Amino acid sequence: MMASRDPSASAAPSSPPLVDLLRAILDDALRVARAELKLVKVEGIATGKRGAIGVGLLAAAAVSAFLVVVFLLGAAAEAIGGLLGHRWLGWLIIAGLCVLIAVALGWLGYRTVKRAIAEGRRVGATVMEDLEWVRELPKQSANGS
Repeated sequence: MMASRDPSASAAPSSPPLVDLLRAILDDALRVARAELKLVKVEGIATGKRGAIGVGLLAAAAVSAFLVVVFLLGAAAEAIGGLLGHRWLGWLIIAGLCVLIAVALGWLGYRTVKRAIAEGRRVGATVMEDLEWVRELPKQSANGS
């Protein structure tokens, strides 16, 4: 006698159940969110480093400006106290060079900090867009789109 097979027992469903689809969507959304957080962390660290470099350049500009004051005071002292020629002229030339260095370092530091702030704002906007997209996922799946 031959065993009969039940055709309904071996037939697999043609599509996965709704719960499995929702679980897969949630898993994908979590994977995207984790990847986005890693990306934000890496970009944030890089932006922070550039900001620190800009702050360092501004600090160097401040030190150079301080040296300008020191050299100008030295030149004034040479000019007032020196009757032996033009020894103070060397002090003024060095002070002028320090002014140029301070201006160049200050300009570079300002540009670097300005770029780092703009990039930080761009990263923040990207994160906000991504969070909004994740918030919209349940609404889209509820609408069937």
